[in-house]
Amino acid sequence: MVGYLDSGAGITPDELRRVMIQYPSTAAVKQHRMRNGNFGVIQVTMIGVQSAGDSSDVRYNVLIDFRNFPSSTPIAYIRSPSSSEIRHCNIYKSDRYSLAPNIDLCAICIGSYAGSFEKLPENREMRLGCFLNQIQYILSNPNPNSRAR
Repeated sequence: MVGYLDSGAGITPDELRRVMIQYPSTAAVKQHRMRNGNFGVIQVTMIGVQSAGDSSDVRYNVLIDFRNFPSSTPIAYIRSPSSSEIRHCNIYKSDRYSLAPNIDLCAICIGSYAGSFEKLPENREMRLGCFLNQIQYILSNPNPNSRAR
């Protein structure tokens, strides 16, 4: 097993392949390949719900910023659907971010999860899996008590 920081920041090609088992749509964003050979940003499609009151399936195209992973909590954004189409209460309205300065992205509110992430064992695989599970959970289970819009 690779040590906590042995592979440096970002997602290793091996970790990316493992993510693709659960999320076959996963792809690395080539413009964010890091100097250490890892990927700083990935794109993945996750199925979630429309809103707290509408459990209709929505296909969310999620960009995840892993440039400071595993030492810091990754940041997840919705690329599509567009902000005007999103009704999910835990997804912020669109803005521009350094990750993709020419694209409107909607950040996903992770509530207090950052504190939990920091307390996870210093294990890359566990931190990666837990973060992806948390994003999937948020998209599937809107929390009106932690509103972002």
